Amino acid sequence: MSRNDFFNQLWSFVTDKHNQGVYNTICLAVVLTLPLLVLLTAVLVCCHCCCYTATTSRLETKKKKNSSNNEDLWISVKTVPMTPDRVALTMV
Repeated sequence: MSRNDFFNQLWSFVTDKHNQGVYNTICLAVVLTLPLLVLLTAVLVCCHCCCYTATTSRLETKKKKNSSNNEDLWISVKTVPMTPDRVALTMV
């Protein structure tokens, strides 16, 4: 069976179902567009993941270049024991 025969049979099937009623036409439209919708969604997700990953990595390298190496971003830890009133405030 050639490709042309396949599409001719598909078209005759669709026109027969269309002639039988509107409900069949709507069902056919939904069934025939579902594979296209899945394919389109997969392409969009893949493109989004690739572009977002590339953009994020470029922004991170740019931030690293712009940040000063002399900045101390660590929070110092106090070794002094806390008083009971400070412990109570941290638990609230």
